[in-house]
Amino acid sequence: MSVPPPPSHTPTRSDGTLARQRLLEAALQLFADKGYQKTSTREIADAAGVNLGSISYYFGDKPGLYRAVFCESFCDATATPDILQARDCLPDPTAALDPDAALAGFFFNFLHPLKQGALIRLVMRLHFRELVEPSGVMGTEMDDDLADLFRNMSQLISRHLGLASPDTDTLRLTHAVLGMAMHFFVAQDLVDQVSPELVAKPESIDALAERLAAWAAGMIDAEARRRHTSGGPA
Repeated sequence: MSVPPPPSHTPTRSDGTLARQRLLEAALQLFADKGYQKTSTREIADAAGVNLGSISYYFGDKPGLYRAVFCESFCDATATPDILQARDCLPDPTAALDPDAALAGFFFNFLHPLKQGALIRLVMRLHFRELVEPSGVMGTEMDDDLADLFRNMSQLISRHLGLASPDTDTLRLTHAVLGMAMHFFVAQDLVDQVSPELVAKPESIDALAERLAAWAAGMIDAEARRRHTSGGPA
């Protein structure tokens, strides 16, 4: 997404809704591209075409603007599945659900934001940037959410392998499976450069989710065969 060109005048209260939206969009682009620490409020105001005081007026301060960018929806809620957190992308691992079906549901849900265009991809890029470069503004909510997803996925894999609880190799495998999905958000620029056709259309993303689910199931089956041959984990 490109930041909109600046308006021809400084916004007044009569067009405050537009000024606030421009700040949100400019901040989203800059925070996603540069990170929280390397983005100044002056850069955001200039990119939005508003005066610097508008940030204080609408959001209080830089952390307040970041929280608004991070938490406010930029999409039509009716166009998204009822998935609000990463942990909810995976069906209940304790349910009597076929592992292949659970994996298919996970990849479909997790990759769904890629279908919603450049703006939502930018939102997701910001979310993953927060994971690798914590701003200090958002607390541990995202870490806790992904930790729950990790635990749920490790339980699903453990059950498929006939284990009462995850062991070291199960944890390794869980990281590998989740990494397959996260790659398409963390490495968006690389994907767009070398293989944009993989995420170009909704049906392309559905095909990607289907393939990743099948390959993840194959990885789990390969680990089951390794354990059968070797007599257990390494």
